[in-house]
Parts: sequence; C-alpha cells; structure tokens
Amino acid sequence: MPWRWPWTRTETRESGGDFSDAVLRLIEAEAAGTAADTSSTAAVEAAAGALSRAFAGAAVEGPAWAQEAVTPDVLAQIGRDLIRRGDSLHVIRDDAGGVRLIPAASWHWEGDHNPATWTVRATAYGPSTSTTWKLPAASVVFARWGGGPGQPYVGTAPTSWAALTARLQAETERTLGNEAKGPLAQLIAIPQDGGDGGEEDPLAMLKADIAAAKGKALLLETTAAGYDQGKVAAPQRDWIASRLGPNPPAGLVELRQAAFLAVLAACGTPPDLFAPADGTAQREALRRWHMNTVMPLARMLEHELSRKLDAPIRLRFDGYAMDLQARAATFQKLVAGGVAVTEALATSGLLADETA
Repeated sequence: MPWRWPWTRTETRESGGDFSDAVLRLIEAEAAGTAADTSSTAAVEAAAGALSRAFAGAAVEGPAWAQEAVTPDVLAQIGRDLIRRGDSLHVIRDDAGGVRLIPAASWHWEGDHNPATWTVRATAYGPSTSTTWKLPAASVVFARWGGGPGQPYVGTAPTSWAALTARLQAETERTLGNEAKGPLAQLIAIPQDGGDGGEEDPLAMLKADIAAAKGKALLLETTAAGYDQGKVAAPQRDWIASRLGPNPPAGLVELRQAAFLAVLAACGTPPDLFAPADGTAQREALRRWHMNTVMPLARMLEHELSRKLDAPIRLRFDGYAMDLQARAATFQKLVAGGVAVTEALATSGLLADETA
C-alpha cells in the first residue's frame, strides 16, 4: 500500500484545556442569557443534518483500505462541520495495519503562503484523555466551506457570511422561546371568600374536581344566584376561564419563518426542501440541492481525500437518480431531433449510468 507518514510528535494529556474552557463559556453565556447563537437554530440544524446524511449515504470508490478509512461516520462529520463551523479536519493515522481518520476538535495552523510549508497542531478528545499531534498538512484531511484569501487556512461557515440573516433567525427564535417560557394557566374567578383549600373551604370540592378534570366534563352549580347573596352579587358571566399563556404576535411568527427559509438558502439548501410545498416542487428542490450543493462539495472532498490518502477516491450518490426525469426528457428530444440513439444516450448521461 503506497503511503507516506510525515508526522512528527504526539502528546497525550488529561482532558481539559479547550473542552473545559468551552464548558465555562457555555455556563457564563447561559447565566447571562446569551447562550443561543446563530448556529443553534432549527434552520442551521436542518441544513447541517441534510448534508451530513447525504454524505453518509455516499458510496466510496477506491482501494479497499481507503473505503475502510473513509467511513460513513467520517463523511457525516465532515458534512455537519462544513455547515456548522465552516471547516473540518481529520488526522490520518495508521492503526493496526489500517488507516483511520480521527476527527479533531480543535487545531491551529502555522506556515507561510505556500500550503506545502503548513503544519497543524490538532487535538482529538476521548472520554478521559485528549491527544495532540503536531503534523504537516499532508497528514490531515482538511475540508472548507468557504474562506477568504487573507485566511486560506480557515473555513467560514455560511452563517458567518450571512451573519445578519442568521442573527435575525436566532433573535426571533429566542424571542419566541422567551414567549413560550411565560406562565401558562387557566384563571377562574371565585368569590372573595375563596377559602384556603382546607376542610372548611366552601370551594374545596370544586377545586378538587377542577384539578382532577383532565379534559372531562364537570357539572357545576350556576353562579347566577350570587353565591347565596342574590343576583345582584352574581358575576356578569358564568364560569368562564381566562387563559394566561404565550400569545406571540403573528408578525413575529411570520418573520421567524421567513428568516428560517433565508438561512436555509444561505446554507445552500433550497427552502422548498423543508417548506410545505407539493411533491413536484420538493423533487425539484432535492435535485437542485444535490446538483448545486452536495455534488460540488463532494468533488472538493474527493480531491482532498485523493491527494492526502495518495489514492483515487470517488464518492457516488447513486441511491436515487436525482435528475433521471430530466435526462429522459433530454434523450427523448434528442432522438426526436434526429440524433442517433447511442449518441443521445451518451449526451443525456443515460449510457454512463448503465455501464457504471
């Protein structure tokens, strides 16, 4: 098996450092009421989960040892990382005669403008210890969502590029969450002498019946008699419960939905993929998402895997023919226009699918 291992040094220590700092930051954020961020919304998780599952479902083509290294777990983690943090790094290690790709939780790059000079200090965590490697760039698989020429060694998440929209989504969900956390109760008017719930409480039986009702019908004495004080003392309405609970403005709910779809679009996920659209619109959204997001990212990942594992790696997504209907329509039009069947099959891509 052709291989090169240009790593240098490995360190193992008790878990702490970055992990402990992250926990402390989370506790401080929760205490300050600012724990939610632009990546903790349903829209980001929907996009990250979709890409993660799409990558996990890819079939890996290449040498057997490479297929064992590039597992569905590895591909799923890369897909999730690209959306949530903008980059993903896996350390290449030789394990019991095979190859493993170990996901790094944190890393730091060093070097000049030439990527061949880059080195990385990467850390992976276990249940009780963490391991840190200092490696050249050739010993890690590094995937990015997007970055700038000023920091070619850093990936930028889509929620960072679309920070205003992501913040709008996060703030509307935070506001709705605060609204939902408000008190929830049914307020029932009772006489001034409502009692204390004890044996002498004139409303003790009524209170017990209401507490045990759980949706059942109750037969209650009318209040029209004014609690034995005459109709003058009777309530204007008879046994009407007033609801106390969340009641967000309709505009806020609509704004949250609009921001949800906008964040999906920023993450390369067609909104119709998760919107209440008909089957045709959702199929078209699935095709566009697969062709415009999943496949380009897969091609970039193929290039990185092939270069770092020193073997040809290909990811195939043949579980579902995303554009089969479009290919068939193209084939039909070509044949109707006088193109030979074999040429029409090759042009529309159907011949390649049959021989693969």
